[in-house]
Amino acid sequence: PCLDLLHDGVDTTTLTDHYSNQDQRSMESFTKHAVENAKVHEEVMATITSDIKLDQGRPEYRRVVLQRALCTTQNGRQQYAYHATHTGVQRSSRVLSLRGADGFMMLPRGGPSGCGYDIARKGAEFPVLLHSSLSVRSDNCWKDSMHRGRWKSENGDDGKSPKLKLGVIVCTSYEQGNDDFRSIDGTLVDSLGGDGHVTLVQKFVCKVPSNAENNEEFTQKLSAMVISPQMEGTNAIFVVVPTDPLAEDNGSSAIAFRAGLEVSHALRPILTKNASAMALQIRKHAAAHDPVAALFENVVGIVRNGSAVLITCSDRGLEGAAVAVKGLLGYLTSLLTSTD
Repeated sequence: PCLDLLHDGVDTTTLTDHYSNQDQRSMESFTKHAVENAKVHEEVMATITSDIKLDQGRPEYRRVVLQRALCTTQNGRQQYAYHATHTGVQRSSRVLSLRGADGFMMLPRGGPSGCGYDIARKGAEFPVLLHSSLSVRSDNCWKDSMHRGRWKSENGDDGKSPKLKLGVIVCTSYEQGNDDFRSIDGTLVDSLGGDGHVTLVQKFVCKVPSNAENNEEFTQKLSAMVISPQMEGTNAIFVVVPTDPLAEDNGSSAIAFRAGLEVSHALRPILTKNASAMALQIRKHAAAHDPVAALFENVVGIVRNGSAVLITCSDRGLEGAAVAVKGLLGYLTSLLTSTD
């Protein structure tokens, strides 16, 4: 509901020249300023007029009609209050439920993984985002909104995503040990937020076979690493295929490309959900840093019974790929955490 981004763009009058630099910290500062100072819809607190069954899979924005009534407080003072009645079936495809609606009531996720109860009882009070024409030129900023306050309370006091617990599997076509790929670890940790936001939990090295006869054995070994007990504490697993530094002039890109195909073929069957759009985003941003990365077949999806996000990528353009998915990865892991 960031209305000024839609109508007016970002107000840059309070930004310093520091934010004009293109380094990552400056971009994060600019983004934080833009979001926190974005205008959002006007909000009111409203009491529901009937019981509402809560969605146990996610929070919900329910379309409601508001009625204003004059009420007497416990102190004997009279003031206006809002009563909210939902408009019926709330499917996104049921556009008729928008007819006559005054706003969207923010309902929490139900069940033990959410607010702790399954039904919002009549008389309970929740925030409502108004979508009338009167709200289009709102002066209400996101950082001061009830919406923001509710989001912070549901995601921790700082409103940040859970810390990334990183697992790394390096699939190489040449003989190397764990210590030979420290640069990959460092690039991932730094690009995903640094030591304060990312913890490297486990790392494996898996040898990609040089001939097709051993592909089945490789598939079983790689899959076993992903679901192994050592990876149990991770919520993000990066499978990285590096190029051979000793073969830069001898078809190294072709070697990594073939190894990437083997890795993708091995891991697709163990995904419970495939995030092809996210894979395309990774490929695009990796290629912006290193055009050779466009040859790599990226795979993204959910693994380990819905407890971790799996990402495959090349070491070529790795920084660009990690930075591109940093925000979305944090959001995905927060959803996985909330559904445990």
